[in-house]
Amino acid sequence: MNELRVIAITHKNFPLEDIGQFHIQSERRADLLTELKTTLGIQELMYLSTCNRVELIFTLPHFVCPGFTAQVVSFLQPTWGEEKVKATAQTCERYNGAEAMHHLLHVASSLDSVILGEREIITQLRKSFEDSIYDGVSGDALRLVISQCIKTSKEIFTKTDLAKRPVSAVSLAWQQFLKAGLRHDARIVMIGAGQIIRNFCKFLHENDYTNITIANRTKVKAVELANAVGANALSLEELVNYKNGFDVLITCTAAEEAIVDDKVYSSLVSGEKERKLVIDLALPADVSADVLVNFDINYVGMNQIQVKASENIAFRQHALAECEAIIESGKREFEKQLQQRQIEHAMKAIPEAVKEIRNTALGNVFAKDLEQLDEQSRQVLEKIMTYMEKKYISIPMKMAREVLMNEVVKN
Repeated sequence: MNELRVIAITHKNFPLEDIGQFHIQSERRADLLTELKTTLGIQELMYLSTCNRVELIFTLPHFVCPGFTAQVVSFLQPTWGEEKVKATAQTCERYNGAEAMHHLLHVASSLDSVILGEREIITQLRKSFEDSIYDGVSGDALRLVISQCIKTSKEIFTKTDLAKRPVSAVSLAWQQFLKAGLRHDARIVMIGAGQIIRNFCKFLHENDYTNITIANRTKVKAVELANAVGANALSLEELVNYKNGFDVLITCTAAEEAIVDDKVYSSLVSGEKERKLVIDLALPADVSADVLVNFDINYVGMNQIQVKASENIAFRQHALAECEAIIESGKREFEKQLQQRQIEHAMKAIPEAVKEIRNTALGNVFAKDLEQLDEQSRQVLEKIMTYMEKKYISIPMKMAREVLMNEVVKN
């Protein structure tokens, strides 16, 4: 653990657009990380990249200081000037040894995430390590680290309330959708093709809702998303001519003003009088206030979503004390694993030493005596020596390991 290092560029200290500058394209990743590893004398290395963080996790004999961090930043951003590199390096989070493990356990358990309790980080962490193995830049030391992180995070998600009650806009909106009890052939009109609409489409697709129409300002994006989920695609201009009615309208665009006014809504509803479900996940809202007054709708907007998200985040906060206890337990478990590994490495020499004694005895010390034995006697002696060799290796190693591990537990 003493050689574990982390350099972190996260949402806590950097704007998302700055973090984005450190994302490495997959086709460049192996060559770039291999060169970084060789240039800076790093032993093992893995690269974690999510929408709100980039972290370099590695092993190195010496501590990571601002100077070394500046070298890493300069390597990743060779066109930057010295002042920008230095300022960025100072802002990066740096972790060494036990504090690096503490940080990674928090990251893996989503305690360091923008959304407390989001589970996706486990998959991202595991994939990042698998990529590092595939790229040939990581090994057994980081395998132990990531294995413990994943084990601890799963325990937290299983034994605490951290991940209970959804907090993302899409998850909360999906709950409202399910409450409506709609049939699987319900007519669903979606406006937008950004990440929130994409995520909602994923829920719909996984739950066998098939009658979906997606409209977007840029039609090519609507087509791309529609093809992925078996939906129909329209441009916003074409939406005016849509006359098939709907049961649910879901919208989330980046428009600065409402795009669903009385006229658009009236065209979409096509004279139907039944109450409609409208889920508006845009800020500012995509659905005008007049629509809420003039039509019979069950409206779910971001104000309601945010209130519920805040309540659920507060609920999740209650689990933090339990999470910290599990993390401390995970750290202790990891320390024991490391100490046991060190003991095993130290004792690797014992079998070779015993074999060497055996070979010296048979080949030199007692060579003349062995020449006087007949073949059957030599075979019996060989069996005895092989048996004794195994016992002299296994029994002392087992006893020594037990003694050393008992000392580890005491300390």
